[in-house]
Amino acid sequence: MSHLKNVLRLVGCCLEFEEPVIVYEYVEAISLYSLLFEKGTYDDQIRKSLFSWGSRLRIAHQVVSAVVFLHTEFTTPVIHRDLKPSNVIVDQNSGVAKLLNFSLSVSLPRGELEVVKDVMCGTYGYLASEYAASCIVTQKIDVYNFGVVLLQLLTGWKMSTLHLKDRNMDYIVDPSDSDFKMMNIDEIHVMDMADPAILEEHGIAIQQQLKDCWNLVNKCTKSSGKDRPYMIEVARELHRIHKCFRACPQSWPQLVQ
Repeated sequence: MSHLKNVLRLVGCCLEFEEPVIVYEYVEAISLYSLLFEKGTYDDQIRKSLFSWGSRLRIAHQVVSAVVFLHTEFTTPVIHRDLKPSNVIVDQNSGVAKLLNFSLSVSLPRGELEVVKDVMCGTYGYLASEYAASCIVTQKIDVYNFGVVLLQLLTGWKMSTLHLKDRNMDYIVDPSDSDFKMMNIDEIHVMDMADPAILEEHGIAIQQQLKDCWNLVNKCTKSSGKDRPYMIEVARELHRIHKCFRACPQSWPQLVQ
């Protein structure tokens, strides 16, 4: 996969140390986790340029494109199993998102749509229900992972304060938080949950795009894997949403910059 621009390129392996070392290309980059949650760490201007609404859509689409390659371009599909903001970096110079850390990846057996693993691996909050319950690995667990990442791009919420409760899809803010509350997905208006930074940038002009992303989150995080779309379908929908944004007059000043 090293020829893909949306994957951190593997240079080689160094065996001259006690522990083998994998060597990757050097990229002057910021992790997606930092852009989302460490708002005071970087210069505001840098963060705004890398993390506008248009950039969030582009990052989401680039991550999905890398995963589509994993799922479709090998004889045995490869499942990443740990899609999350800390496993995505954004090049400060080009704005290109790169997927990394394939240490938990597994290949599906030839001709099979799933494999059962003895040990569950991944990150709490990003685990699909069927995988958490039975260690069943399919392409759809990456779809669930990505649905959570897209939700975070949309809201700016951390998983430490957000829990996707099995398919009632209740969003629960940590009880230790003074603003503790429980909300049902059917009662949430996307404009109420969108990251304030997005609304400051574009206001209600992009309401339809926010709704479309929210609907895609909904589809990707269904409790049953068979009800979720395949990643290639997710990629198509994100491409459509991003195309609509680029055609929106509110996005033109950003594109000129």
